[in-house]
Amino acid sequence: MEKLLKVSLQVKILGLVIVLLLLVLSLVTFMVVYMESNEDVENAENLALQTAKTLSYMPVIQDSFLSSDRPTDEMDHIADQIRAEVDASAIKIVNRTGDMYGYSGPKSTITSAREDHYRALVYGSNYVLHTQDDDHKILKGISPIIIDYGDYKQVEGSVSVEFEMKSIHNEIAADIKKIIMASGAVFLIGIAGSFFLARSIRKDTLGLEPFEISALYRERNAVLQSVKEGMIAFDHSGTITMINLSARELLELPRIVEGQNVYDVISSPKLLDLVNSEKGLVNKELQYKDKTVIINSSPIIEEEKRTGTVVSFRDKTEIKKMIDAISEVKQYSEDLRAQAHEFTSKLYVILGLIQLSKYDEAIELIQEETHTQEQVTEMFFKNIHDEKVQAILLGKFAKASEKKINFKIEEGSSLAPLPEHIRLSPLIVILGNLINNAFEAVSNQDEKSVSFFVTDLGNDIVFEIADNGKGVTKGTENQIFQKGFSLKGNNRGYGLANVKEEVYALKGAIELSSPEHGGTIFAIILPKQVG
Repeated sequence: MEKLLKVSLQVKILGLVIVLLLLVLSLVTFMVVYMESNEDVENAENLALQTAKTLSYMPVIQDSFLSSDRPTDEMDHIADQIRAEVDASAIKIVNRTGDMYGYSGPKSTITSAREDHYRALVYGSNYVLHTQDDDHKILKGISPIIIDYGDYKQVEGSVSVEFEMKSIHNEIAADIKKIIMASGAVFLIGIAGSFFLARSIRKDTLGLEPFEISALYRERNAVLQSVKEGMIAFDHSGTITMINLSARELLELPRIVEGQNVYDVISSPKLLDLVNSEKGLVNKELQYKDKTVIINSSPIIEEEKRTGTVVSFRDKTEIKKMIDAISEVKQYSEDLRAQAHEFTSKLYVILGLIQLSKYDEAIELIQEETHTQEQVTEMFFKNIHDEKVQAILLGKFAKASEKKINFKIEEGSSLAPLPEHIRLSPLIVILGNLINNAFEAVSNQDEKSVSFFVTDLGNDIVFEIADNGKGVTKGTENQIFQKGFSLKGNNRGYGLANVKEEVYALKGAIELSSPEHGGTIFAIILPKQVG
């Protein structure tokens, strides 16, 4: 069964057309032959009866029955003429007693006709008979010869016109042959047409068989539904031909939209203008409802005409989460590397002091480092109780120690565990970028100092990062938060832009100030509740 299903499309079409043609042509041929046969027999019956009636009313025959003489030769001559004209096998004229009065036909067929002419002679009926003479089937049309005597009319004889059924059957066979030849021609034309149809369909399907197309269709659907990007395709009139699950969820569309017009399904005019762009789009950002969507579109061109469009959608939120996760891992990696480098350096110093027998100096260095770590740890656990902020600051302390920067937490800093809506990723972007920028700002200073302050008194959480660098150039206070703007070189200028984006996403605010004596202070204000 499986092998039959995988037969080529051309064979299937040819096989189906041949079977249908044979079935239809056989049925039509049978019906036409049946009707033609009946019609030929009926025509022969009508001809025989009509000829018999005509002969019975001929004046010559009427006069011969009125006279006492028996003009047999004349009757035979008339019968011969009529028989030749209608191509009958025999014509018989009998008198009232059933005796032969006139005859035309083979001598071997001269037989008694009394029984056949009985109804015509007795009742004056016109009728048709199908009889058997020897081995021949005969069709006879019989009509009475009625003589008008003035006061009365009387049947004086009858006429029979005979046709052999063999000759009628020969005519029917000739008709059947013509019908079969016509059916054969139609059959051959149908096969040729089905062959060209199969080739045309195969060309339209790029040479693929139906089972291959169905397999590709199932695979395409599986691939499209598994893709995280939203995919939607529509034709030149805007009718949606394909859409995957991600697109439905991202655009918040109903479950079934295939076959509907894209202008009826998507309510955003800006989005419709973008997806219907003639030139296509590459990574175009658009605000759709409460989401930032990245759009790519590609028109489908066939024979220099646009036949449709394929559009992909990506939720920028997911991309941002991925970038934040990568940044988080990178930040931790850098902080751990800095911390490991700092401790390794100090261990080498301690090892060197021990090898030089400087035990007191080694012990003093260990105690000093221990005291510093205890102070930092005590400050964290005593005043800053949020583990996310603790982790970020510990890493920055190690990095500051490596870069010989005096990084300190201002007195009075305090922070309870942060609300759930302030997650680790935004904190890494905000605090990480601001502290790193502060480290870079003091990198060329003789005295490198960066301070951190945090408080959560009231309804807001306030972070302050201050440095003693050169400060922000006048006139660039607003530009530094724009993407790509940087005074540090090419491929920079994204850190503060990301900070601003994250702060605004948390419904917060950012303030910048540069004192006259130098330095920069960034203040981040985040509300504890967002509603």
